Amino acid sequence: MANELVTSQASHCTLYDLEDTLQALSNSIAMAEDGGARQMILCEIGQAMRKTKDKRDAVAAFLRHCELQQQFADSEIERISRRKALIRSVEEQLENYVVQLIEQFAPPDCKGVQRLDGNVSSMRIQKNPDSVLITDLGAVPSAYKNVTLTMPAYVWEALLACVSLGDRKEFESRVEKTEYKPDKKAIAGELKSGTVIAGADLKFGGHRLVIG
Repeated sequence: MANELVTSQASHCTLYDLEDTLQALSNSIAMAEDGGARQMILCEIGQAMRKTKDKRDAVAAFLRHCELQQQFADSEIERISRRKALIRSVEEQLENYVVQLIEQFAPPDCKGVQRLDGNVSSMRIQKNPDSVLITDLGAVPSAYKNVTLTMPAYVWEALLACVSLGDRKEFESRVEKTEYKPDKKAIAGELKSGTVIAGADLKFGGHRLVIG
């Protein structure tokens, strides 16, 4: 059923009324159940583009529309994030104020719990677990700090090679996380100069669409 609807939209909307059915086009592609159906829609569009310039303009306009919608979505994400932060701030301020009220005016019950009761709700205070406040990181002894280093892998391996096997095992046992990331910029330079690097190859850039 979905494929039939996609076929109908592809043949009736995208070929003849593409300028007025940009949303229908995007819905048609999204509704396609498999890659073959989506490819069929794109082929229909391609046939139209090859025939008339106005269809090419319509496709270009739709692609610009997609880009603008993404920019709009990014701005909405930023706006909603700011609103979320504002709501969180209001919530924290109100919670802190209610805590102060309960501390000052709510007498503790037989279990020592201070609360304010409503008709269908109840608010009580509970002690948070103790936490550590770092006032001067530099003054904290090294035994109580972790360090995160980023260095070329060969430097790390050279450092390990400088210590005894026993010390190396001890050092490695204390490493919480080891993550190797390829230096793609350096690898690209070597590959372009003709150097063969095991485990890496040069992927030639394809073409991207630029709308004028």
